[in-house]
Amino acid sequence: MNLSQPSTLPRFRTRLWLASVSTLCLSVHPLWAETATAKKAPVRAQTTSHARTADSRSVPHAPAAKTQPSAAASAASAPRLEEITVTAQRRRQTAQSLASSISVIGGNTLVERNVNTVFDLQYLTPSLQVTPQFGSGQPAFAIRGVGFNDYASNNAPTVGVYLDEVANPVPFASNGMMFDISRVEVLRGPQGTLYGRNTTGGAINYILNHPTDQFHAGLTGQYGRFDAGKVDGYISGPIGRYLKYRLSGQTQQGGAWQYNGSGAHLGNVDRGAARLIVEGQATENLKVTFNLHGSRDRSDANGMHLYSPLTALNILHPTQYGVFPADTDRRITHWGTSSQFASEIGISPNTKPFSHIDTGGMSLRIDQDFSFATLTDLASYDVASRQEYDNYDASSAAIADVYYQSRANVFSNELRLTSRGSSRLTWVGGIYYSNQYLSDLYRSGFMQSYGYDRAVRYSQSVNTISGFGQATYKLTDKLSITGGVRIEHEIRRLYGFQSYMLTGVDTGSHPYGPDQSYSYTKPSGKFSVEYKPFTRDLLYVSYSHGIKSGGFTTYNTNSPNVSTKPFKAETLDAWEIGNKLDLPKENLRLNVSGFYYDYHNQQIQSAVVNPATGLVGSIVNAPRSHLAGLEFEADWSPLPGLTLTQSGGWTIGQFDKFNSVLRADRINGSYVGVYASRKGNSLPFPKLTLNGSATYKWDLGNYTLTTGMNYSLRSTYRSLFGTLYNVAGYTLWGATMSFSPKSKHWTIAAFGNNIFNKQYDVERNYFVNGDTVALSGMPATWGVQASVNY
Repeated sequence: MNLSQPSTLPRFRTRLWLASVSTLCLSVHPLWAETATAKKAPVRAQTTSHARTADSRSVPHAPAAKTQPSAAASAASAPRLEEITVTAQRRRQTAQSLASSISVIGGNTLVERNVNTVFDLQYLTPSLQVTPQFGSGQPAFAIRGVGFNDYASNNAPTVGVYLDEVANPVPFASNGMMFDISRVEVLRGPQGTLYGRNTTGGAINYILNHPTDQFHAGLTGQYGRFDAGKVDGYISGPIGRYLKYRLSGQTQQGGAWQYNGSGAHLGNVDRGAARLIVEGQATENLKVTFNLHGSRDRSDANGMHLYSPLTALNILHPTQYGVFPADTDRRITHWGTSSQFASEIGISPNTKPFSHIDTGGMSLRIDQDFSFATLTDLASYDVASRQEYDNYDASSAAIADVYYQSRANVFSNELRLTSRGSSRLTWVGGIYYSNQYLSDLYRSGFMQSYGYDRAVRYSQSVNTISGFGQATYKLTDKLSITGGVRIEHEIRRLYGFQSYMLTGVDTGSHPYGPDQSYSYTKPSGKFSVEYKPFTRDLLYVSYSHGIKSGGFTTYNTNSPNVSTKPFKAETLDAWEIGNKLDLPKENLRLNVSGFYYDYHNQQIQSAVVNPATGLVGSIVNAPRSHLAGLEFEADWSPLPGLTLTQSGGWTIGQFDKFNSVLRADRINGSYVGVYASRKGNSLPFPKLTLNGSATYKWDLGNYTLTTGMNYSLRSTYRSLFGTLYNVAGYTLWGATMSFSPKSKHWTIAAFGNNIFNKQYDVERNYFVNGDTVALSGMPATWGVQASVNY
């Protein structure tokens, strides 16, 4: 294994970045302060008619009085950047008033850019990376380099995923369909004092569209390259005086873009989902919201391709097999398995890889308003099941084929009290409880590589209870302080663990490994100082302490006593400084931030040594590491109708203390590990991410034509496994166009993604030595849409 080269940048220089950003933030204040003082008209112009949630309908304007300026003059002076309201801190406030790094993606943008799953979000926001593990349906998240790679089903991610404030801690169930969404909020940095679960990387919050006071309905149809089709719609309105409802759904079909040497195609999507939200206003101060949802997925899985010659069989059986050449086209993939493994999992040997994931659940939210606060009780129950067959060797040989059969259910309940009004002190506090159960069966087909198949079977339970609270106090009109704390107790239990060879029939009657448990009681917290040097400018400095749960390695093993030993919870201390500037008169919004992270017990996919059997794949803790970086987001409308956006993130990170095993040598009948220091080696993530767009709205009388271009860039991903597994950086370009009347009763639109047909990979890895596989990114795609709204 080739280790990454140590960085030439001394660690002490990273500690200067926050000071540099602070100097940058402070240096712009005199200039902008002078501008804001001299030009106060924009502040008055920004009335409530311009404040709205992302992509929601604005409040209708009142008829103009005779003494008011002409409509043309008003339009020319009105701010052209909408003010977006978020609920990231459990209360409605503008994103610009939030003293933390947050990106907001509106529902219209998701539709225009054809964002179908969580994987697509990384191309719209800085410092976010979402990777399908070995091309499977299970995503691995990383924000600012804080991530966790694990293809097993049982461990918690570093980034929390929430649907209308309900946490989804099951990794394979977090890649659901994205439809009828108001906005997505992506928060960067440790979370916990406000959210259902602790995370070290950040949070992704999906905010749904809710029932309307008047009847509305909409239907959208889409057709694109590779015969990809999508239809979604909604119906919303009142039921009598006290009830409102919203029923929405979506179906996606087709889209196979990969193929094998025999002309068969892979990649067809076959999924559907529906959601019913009912809101009841029992009294003036009591509101009840019920959410019932479900989805069914019978899609093909992703196919891998060989980016270098396949030598695995030649290494293991040199007299039987030669070397197979690498694939010449990234769209080429291969599949197939042995008759024995096919019989064990109930398929035929030439069955296409598939990813069948079903989800369902419900939530009940009760909001009771009091004069001083709102009491909220949010209870939810969700289930998810997965049957997935993947070909991890990118060939028709039976080298590394896998099959997942998983079922999970999660119950959670959060009770919180949130202050009301706009007094100097605002606060929120509550308690959170979650119970999670997972039953997992994981099979691997190694007949041609190792001469056998294997299976892993286990169950896991997770119980979490925590108390949290956060308060903000305005010392003056310009200076505020915020403090938050969370105390969390969690216990994880792994039981019924079996890891055994398969011989054609899986009876399940095999020896059990030891039951394992891991528990902790740990605090997390946040403290920040926010200063407003002038109207619409916010300077903040913050410290956060985050926690990610520990867990268990559940890979194939001959040594369950060693491999299933729990790894520790990881913790992260984050320092951040930032500035948020909003100039409505100049139609400019600029946010900058810098951060420094101290990482303790970072969870890394590696190996441990069993004296009897040698190396055993395992997740281990790296004692110390650090990260530092800079980010910015800018929105500018230099001309009426023209909007430019640009965002970027630059992050570096290194191990400070970590010895990982290189190999295991057999000495005197026992295996002894050979270790190497990773100190100074770079952490695995793209150092640079950039995203931008340009949109122009053409006023055509009663109609509007909107055209746009967008791009997303990410630098090279440097693997811990050596340079052979680095993923080269790439830039993707896209285009959008829509035409509609100003009433928005109907819209015709078109989009193109990766319009220059960039050839690139999103992941490179290996499951068996000598079998280097990659997941290719999508080639150029296009689509046309037609929608009607009433």
